[in-house]
Amino acid sequence: MMEQLTSVGLEKRTYERLVWLLVGVGCLGLLVGIGIDERFAGTVTYLVAVWIGMAIAFGAPYVSEVKLYDERDEALHNRASGLTIGIACILTVSIVPALYVLNAGGYVEITTTLWGVIYAVSALALLYGACYLFVVRRP
Repeated sequence: MMEQLTSVGLEKRTYERLVWLLVGVGCLGLLVGIGIDERFAGTVTYLVAVWIGMAIAFGAPYVSEVKLYDERDEALHNRASGLTIGIACILTVSIVPALYVLNAGGYVEITTTLWGVIYAVSALALLYGACYLFVVRRP
């Protein structure tokens, strides 16, 4: 026998404010932890607050009677995601190959930090490609 989810009386505005409040509390906790030299406590505060916020962000639409996410929100999300990926791709394709050539010629040294950025952007592109394939091939 399947268990039925109980409904939560949560309005859209309250939902959005709660999620952003938790993310803000997490960020503030992290900054305070850095400021008072209690980095571990700040990190724990950040992680707990953000994880709770993300659990609410992704779980509340399934248990709420009110529609918390509509077509306008989805269109805005898709536009922002596309813009983010587009900017990352344009910057990466226009800069990284030139850096490789200049590094090979001895004109520029690619530092470990820059390698980290290159790897992170490459991982983002691979993740986007995998997600795109998943969505396209999904029945």
